[in-house]
Amino acid sequence: MAQTRNRWTIYLKQLRHKNRSVYMTWMLSYVSVLLVPILISGVIYGATLNVVKAEINRANQSILLQMEQAIDSQFKGIENLSLEVSLNRRIAAFISADTNLSDSDHYDVYQIANDLRVYEIANDFLEGIYIYYKNSDTVIARNNRMNIEALYDHIRLEEHMPFQSLREYFDQGYIKGYHSVVVSEENEWRPTVMYAQNVNSTIMNQPGAVLLFMIDRSKLLEQASAPEKGTIFILDKDNRFIASTGDSLSEPALLYSDMSKESGQLEIETDGHRLVASYTTSSITGWKYVMTLPANVYHQKMNVVEQLTIASILLCLIVGGGVTYWLLKRNYLPIHALIQSLSFKAGFTFDRGSNEYSFLEQALSSTFHEKEELHYKLNQHNNTLRSHFLQRLLKGQLDSHIPLHESFSAYDLRFPLGGFSVILLRIEHFGKFHRKDEDQVHNKRLLHFLIANVVEEVARKSVNAYAVELDQELLACIVNHQLASPTEQRGELGHIAEETMSFISNHTHVQLTSAISAQQEGEYGIFQAFQEAIEAMEYRIIVGSGGIIHYGDLSGNDNLGAAPGGYFYPLKVEQQLIVMVREGQLDKAKAFVGEIIQKNVTKESFPFHTAKCLMFDLMATLQKVIGEIRIAGKPDMPDGVRAIERLMQCQTVGEMRSQLYDMLELLCGYVNNNREYCSNPLIDKVMKYVNEYYQDENLNISMIGEAFSMTPSYVSKLFKELAGESLLDYINKTRLVQAKLLLIGGKYTVSEISLKVGYNDVNTFHRIFKKFEGITPGRYREVK
Repeated sequence: MAQTRNRWTIYLKQLRHKNRSVYMTWMLSYVSVLLVPILISGVIYGATLNVVKAEINRANQSILLQMEQAIDSQFKGIENLSLEVSLNRRIAAFISADTNLSDSDHYDVYQIANDLRVYEIANDFLEGIYIYYKNSDTVIARNNRMNIEALYDHIRLEEHMPFQSLREYFDQGYIKGYHSVVVSEENEWRPTVMYAQNVNSTIMNQPGAVLLFMIDRSKLLEQASAPEKGTIFILDKDNRFIASTGDSLSEPALLYSDMSKESGQLEIETDGHRLVASYTTSSITGWKYVMTLPANVYHQKMNVVEQLTIASILLCLIVGGGVTYWLLKRNYLPIHALIQSLSFKAGFTFDRGSNEYSFLEQALSSTFHEKEELHYKLNQHNNTLRSHFLQRLLKGQLDSHIPLHESFSAYDLRFPLGGFSVILLRIEHFGKFHRKDEDQVHNKRLLHFLIANVVEEVARKSVNAYAVELDQELLACIVNHQLASPTEQRGELGHIAEETMSFISNHTHVQLTSAISAQQEGEYGIFQAFQEAIEAMEYRIIVGSGGIIHYGDLSGNDNLGAAPGGYFYPLKVEQQLIVMVREGQLDKAKAFVGEIIQKNVTKESFPFHTAKCLMFDLMATLQKVIGEIRIAGKPDMPDGVRAIERLMQCQTVGEMRSQLYDMLELLCGYVNNNREYCSNPLIDKVMKYVNEYYQDENLNISMIGEAFSMTPSYVSKLFKELAGESLLDYINKTRLVQAKLLLIGGKYTVSEISLKVGYNDVNTFHRIFKKFEGITPGRYREVK
């Protein structure tokens, strides 16, 4: 005993040399282990039961509260939907219709029914929507139209409710609320829930309408999670069951009046069984959400907890004393070392008279706070950093000293497969997202976010993909897939692009154009795939917008920069077009321009930038015509500079062709309106004479000179100066225009056509046709 006493004395002296907090910790631990459990064991025994009971009640209330929030959220959505429906212009305008519906009213009924169908599809919480118009005694639903008598046969507030009561209900001045009703289904009345709200007319003393929303009763408790052997049900103010997770009772064991508070708990007895009922009240409908649990199950949990609590106290009393003493003595030295390390490294000063645990709490809290702030800032910028990295990856602008796999890991990018392709999506029309106010930037960002998420979700059904915005109208999607045959790769990527474009078009009316690259092997092939997709997207000027362009479909995609044969637009063809425009022949000029474009653009090796050159060359020809037909003092001359500017803004060949046709209409209209200034009467007579006698094989310059009492040389020279081409060429071109029409018809042989257009020698016809058209008549017929 003396030796033990001396050892404790020495130990207490050592504690006094240490700081006050450790000494107090040791003493309090000793007292708590040996004395305090004995003193408070009785208090814990009684308090544990109350704590467990309170926890069970909170759990039950939490379940009811979640159910209430879920259902009330749906009810708020229905009320918002009712406001949206009441503000619908067609629905509000039909209030003024009377009982004698016109054809226009019947069409409005059809339109309203379509609108109701859209509202129902958008909310699966609804069974149906009805609108009762008092003025016309018309009830409109998504599938049919009826009157109030037919509605009475389908919906009633009560099964045996008289018809007059239903009419009195609709005649109320103010209707808004939820009702438990019955609906007819296969000659039986099925209970359900209805939300009714009236819509007032904007015209004084005119009856309004009543909106009826039929709620799917089976989905009220769809997300409710009742405990084992427990039941959840909804009770309205008239003590009627709205819905239940168990078997519905004919009469509720618990009345609405018994639950006077907003929420609470009470015990009831029904059929000889004790039940514990927890309830809460909906703030929207006033219904009671009730959960019942057998009393024996309810108390069984508390009994188990009670036994465990007593066993835990006994175990603490037996083992706690020795274990606590040993752990405190063993663990103080690591704590002391940790405090010294934190004081030195973290910059916190430890006061020798303070509490170590408070110091540790302060140091750790500060560290965790800094870590959370850093993590929050990193998450804020992570999407931006990853988008910037993906843009540089596509453009081949990555840092060479950083391995790609390390960058992928840093930005949480996973490319497990060996094949890579790029899908470009270009926004051609913003659809529902088109705005002219300050929200346009926000709408574009929202649309980009939507397209990126849709294409990633569609692609990730079969492959790995990441989307990134490149500019205001262009997005790219990097697709990581297995290396496969070009046909399989084309089909898989085409399906991804097609499904994405279809979804975006159907839901937002946004038009997209998609360009798809060929497959490349390895991460460093992403840049090559991106370049291929860019080239494919630029080819939309040929094929038009709104479709899918595969890089493999591009003709001559190995050297798109150089078209082997250029394009066909010789000087003689340009002169023909000039003559047609100068003469104001709009139809011929349009057909001639269309023929030139068709002949060039449909060639397999015709690249997109060559199409631009051809279009600008055609517009330059029209610029020449402007200079030739310009009349002094006539300010209505078409502006060629603005026409070129509009042509530069075009995105496809079709748009450019439309601009050329518009310019042709302006020029030909100008010529025809100012013909007395632009043309020479003699030249007009000569042209008319040629058009009348082109079939005569003797038609030549001498014959024309004799017809107009002039020498052949004078007529030829005058025609050349005023018409811009020789008279003989004009005769041949007139004959060839008719010859081409006969060749396309296929009714006559080449020899017969030669005679019909004024050539008595078929060889002469062949030679002249090939001179002006570049091919023989027989070949022309085969091509056309």
